[in-house]
Amino acid sequence: MQRLLVFVVFSLVAAAVRAQLTISGGGAVVQESIGRSVTLTCTYSLTNTYTLREIKWYSLMDGDRESVLVYYPGQSVYTYGLYRNRASLVNTDAAAQVASLRLSNLQFSDNGTYECVVGASSSGSGAPQEASAEIELVALVAPNDPVIDDDFNSVTGNLTLTCTAYTGNPAAFLTWNRDGSPISADRADNITSWRGYLDAQSTISVTANSAGSSTFECVAQHPAFTSAQRASVTLGSPSVSAVSINPSPAPGQSLVELDDVILTCMTQEGIVPQPTYEWRHDAGSLPTSAQAYRNELKIFSAQVEDSGIYTCTASNSFGSDTGDASILITERVDNTPEGQTGTPAGTVVGIVIAVLAVVAVIVVVGFVCWRRRQSDELKIPPDSPEEPEAVVSTEPEEEKDEEKLNLMEKKEEEPEEVKVETQGEGHAEVAKKPDPDQTA
Repeated sequence: MQRLLVFVVFSLVAAAVRAQLTISGGGAVVQESIGRSVTLTCTYSLTNTYTLREIKWYSLMDGDRESVLVYYPGQSVYTYGLYRNRASLVNTDAAAQVASLRLSNLQFSDNGTYECVVGASSSGSGAPQEASAEIELVALVAPNDPVIDDDFNSVTGNLTLTCTAYTGNPAAFLTWNRDGSPISADRADNITSWRGYLDAQSTISVTANSAGSSTFECVAQHPAFTSAQRASVTLGSPSVSAVSINPSPAPGQSLVELDDVILTCMTQEGIVPQPTYEWRHDAGSLPTSAQAYRNELKIFSAQVEDSGIYTCTASNSFGSDTGDASILITERVDNTPEGQTGTPAGTVVGIVIAVLAVVAVIVVVGFVCWRRRQSDELKIPPDSPEEPEAVVSTEPEEEKDEEKLNLMEKKEEEPEEVKVETQGEGHAEVAKKPDPDQTA
């Protein structure tokens, strides 16, 4: 009895301690499209003598606890890593008892689980309290519109249709209708792509027969879609509506040789099994310059002899249809007016421009060389006497030779003068250089 009483008292005390702090918001799943703002709601309640000590938010990714935001009353809000400048608290007023987190510009990498942690302290002798709640955040990524691929086995007559909605988060939800009535899928898969997005796939198999045609519709639903997206195919025989020509000549006009011509066999979209195409030229083989790929025929550098009727036949296991187009290719005509001879005006202009460019280059090079030569002639070496200017004489060569001899004899007779500087007078005196013979 005594032990039971102790246990009851202890339980009441523990319950009273736990009641000092309660938190709500855990277990919620919040969805929002990327690029928008989202709020993760977390509230708490404090009783008795306890006050708020801290608010912390963590991201729980792959088992790791990564800090998102930390707040201490009376201080600033601290954010971390990829959440810097994007994470904030909705309300920091302790009286509101709100710890909700707001994320702006939601990213696909924000997808995952978040933990809200609230700590409280007692103003008395009570022990510190802490409570937490986990919230799931789904960053919505709208997948691409669904597409249907077919695989037909001509031996067994079995037709497999696969509907795929690529790159979504979460994966799209796919359903099938046949002629407007729901049918069950044989297989459904969600495939994770290399960036972490999810590709939704759904497959059905039907036995193709010629008893009648059916329309199969794949419906894709997603939280990011405002309405369901659809894709459909029709089981039946192909029908050729037209054979288009590109470039398309004007009425009464023809194509010109050496042009590239593309013919396209136009059939209704979404026909299954996928038809095969066969091309013919004037009911015979195609020109050597023509290449066929699926419903297109390309004629490279078309020649006059490539003119004629081109026939396209589209066929599958349900039937076939034929369409044709007629093309006329004429010789390329020189557009030079009659009577005009010589080089075309455009060529003449080009030659003139080229000549002028060459002349300009020669002039520039010559000017640079001339300027460089002038600069070299004007340069005088330091401490070198200036050379006397050359005097052009008009006297006969014999008179100039005789005059030179007289000058040389006169120079030998005259004694050399010696320039003597006197320091006191500040001028120079000139004295005759003594004759060696006289000195002797």
